[in-house]
Amino acid sequence: MDAGWRFAFGHPYDKARDFFHGTSKFSYLTKAGYADGPADAAFEDRGWRRLDLPHDWAVEAPFDAKASSSHGYKASGLDVPEHSIGWYRKTFAIPAADLGRRISVEFDGVFRDAIVWVNGFYLGRHACGYTGFRYDLTDYLNYGGDNVIAVRVDATMEEGWFYEGAGIYRHVWLTKAAPLHVPQWGTYVTTEVGEGAASVTARTTVINEGKENATFDVEQSIVDPDGRAVATGLLRALSLAAGDTGEFPCALHVPQPRLWSLESPALHQLVTTIRAGGAVVDRYETPFGIRSIRFDPDHGLFLNGRHVEIHGTNNHQDHAGVGVALPDALQDFRVARLKEIGVNAYRSSHNPPTPSSSTPATASACWCSTRTASWG
Repeated sequence: MDAGWRFAFGHPYDKARDFFHGTSKFSYLTKAGYADGPADAAFEDRGWRRLDLPHDWAVEAPFDAKASSSHGYKASGLDVPEHSIGWYRKTFAIPAADLGRRISVEFDGVFRDAIVWVNGFYLGRHACGYTGFRYDLTDYLNYGGDNVIAVRVDATMEEGWFYEGAGIYRHVWLTKAAPLHVPQWGTYVTTEVGEGAASVTARTTVINEGKENATFDVEQSIVDPDGRAVATGLLRALSLAAGDTGEFPCALHVPQPRLWSLESPALHQLVTTIRAGGAVVDRYETPFGIRSIRFDPDHGLFLNGRHVEIHGTNNHQDHAGVGVALPDALQDFRVARLKEIGVNAYRSSHNPPTPSSSTPATASACWCSTRTASWG
């Protein structure tokens, strides 16, 4: 959902320069559907700048001695109020056929303090500039017509002492699913490597957001790097009451697996399919590597039984010329250059990285770690 947004600067305290937002009779935080200013679906934004996401407005600004180091001394922040508030708006169509599905908007990262509305309905506020967040739009949409999402971003205050940028600087997604589906991050895969085979355990979370109890099957299939199915599993006649969530583990046997290693980073894919009433209602894909990992307090790290010395770098999320709004291909480029100089471990500095840094291309390149998660 990156293309075709409108953007304009607001203001933290000048009502006129903030398009008179928050000045109507009813508060947009307590009266449903009464958003005003740019948060109102009827607001006229055709004069605003048109752009595609990801976007970092700080990197575009001129240098200013009043600005903070967290904005790279670019004209944004507490002492540059005219470039501290950014408004984003997007009009998008929802087909009438989507009625009955669960529809969400997902933000990979907004710096920072983002308030979100759809069709004038207040959805919520997310203060952190690094963690992703999502809102369920299902009950507020105009099915068979246009809809408007509005985001007010406040980059006045920083979170760190390093360059952090400003704006919707990561991807935005519109997710549609049947009421019975695998939720976001709903799978967890673990592997155990034995002699000539591997045991893979796939734990899948399923949620029933429908109004009726549901009976369903969960099919699991592991696809190797060449696109061949190498293992399958089936869980039959599972059930969930309306509104309930359940986790369903499935053990799969993979003979002669291609192991993930630094020299040969083979990625497999778990394909999870949910069937109800004889029809496929959801399909969810999870890339993963089959490998064994062991840490020895005296001898260090062992990958697939072989000792590995870790040669890592500490990496901030920004890049010269583009600030924090990195194209996905630049993530892959950076990892490839690091590998050329002998790097086999990548630490994402300070905060959770963009999910696009965990794409199969990057995940197949080296070890990755952050303060909140680690995987190989």
